[in-house]
Amino acid sequence: MAHRTEFYLYKRKKQKASYWYVCYLDRESGKQMTAKSIDVLKERLGFLDFRSVTRRDEAVIIAKKALDSGIIFSNEANLPFIDYCLNFWDWDTSEYIKLRNASKEGSIGREYANNMKFFLRKHVEKYIPSQLKLHSVQTRHLDKVIISLKEDAELASGTIQLIALSFSIPLKEAYRKSIIASNPALKMMRIVRMEKERGCFSYDECLRILSYLKEHKKDMYPSYYLAITLAMVTGMRSGEVRALNINDIEQSRYDGLWKIRIAHSLSPYSGLKGTKGNYERSALIPEALKDELFENADRKGILLPSRWGGYISSPTLRNTFYQVLDEVGIDEKVRKERNLTFHSLRHSFSTLGRDRDIPQEDRMVVLGHKSREVNDRYTHASDEALYKVFTLTSELFSKL
Repeated sequence: MAHRTEFYLYKRKKQKASYWYVCYLDRESGKQMTAKSIDVLKERLGFLDFRSVTRRDEAVIIAKKALDSGIIFSNEANLPFIDYCLNFWDWDTSEYIKLRNASKEGSIGREYANNMKFFLRKHVEKYIPSQLKLHSVQTRHLDKVIISLKEDAELASGTIQLIALSFSIPLKEAYRKSIIASNPALKMMRIVRMEKERGCFSYDECLRILSYLKEHKKDMYPSYYLAITLAMVTGMRSGEVRALNINDIEQSRYDGLWKIRIAHSLSPYSGLKGTKGNYERSALIPEALKDELFENADRKGILLPSRWGGYISSPTLRNTFYQVLDEVGIDEKVRKERNLTFHSLRHSFSTLGRDRDIPQEDRMVVLGHKSREVNDRYTHASDEALYKVFTLTSELFSKL
């Protein structure tokens, strides 16, 4: 019986020289896989000689060693791509999640992992061939997902970036662990953030939101209610609100007021980190809000824990906030036309502060802006005319 060819070699001429490439054949279908550089495989195999391979017999040896080592084919590499990604984000079984949380506690929460699986099922799976193997994924498959999301779903570029993480992180880890020989996500179409001017809520809309929160407080999971409230009355970013720990709150010099130290933020990939620009700042909140936050804290001191432990995720908080907007008469159509997002609460706080004649320097201290040029971007023109920054916080919180 004739032996089936496992791979073939060819030379690719580039600007200064010619380099060896290998094309492996899929073991099930016999179809040609994406070409892989012999020099790259040599490096992945741990050879310390970084000179380019010039002889064919040496290229054959490296191609065969790569095949035998398991970096070309493995049990995981033969999994359907979507199944691999879904398993990758499975909170109970994922080695990656365990490793990340072991190196940095709380780096990936159950809620975040569940959101990644949700993105895969809702936004990615329909654009990927169901039986496409992990080792057969090419950049063109990933580009198709991005293009389709931009054309069909009309999603914001920031949301598409989050969705892309649901499959680009698993691919990066698969490459790191030598499950696949190259990472197709490295050359994936770049997602350019086309930011429109951020929308801003009017004072009346802020009151409607606060009124709804007050009336439906018992119907909402407390961490979401408190997160929306905090963002509205302090101008904190979503990542800063979600990262708050009980140690970040201390008594101030003013009776009945407590100081929030805003020193950390949560990001989708790196987890807990410093604030934007690593600019630590503070804001004042009333004692009643502090008491609610302390009562809501978990055993690890996270002030806004998710239902399953760890930090609440950005997508879940955002979706909860959009549900609140729907209830107060700001539906999806209006929201998209005016570009209203969770971050708009921060812009609104700055604008309302300006309308109440709070000095720009004071607003910059609380919002964390280092220049007037940046602060101006967060201040929108309106007909509504803070005495000091907390005056606005107190005014808004009194509506709760």
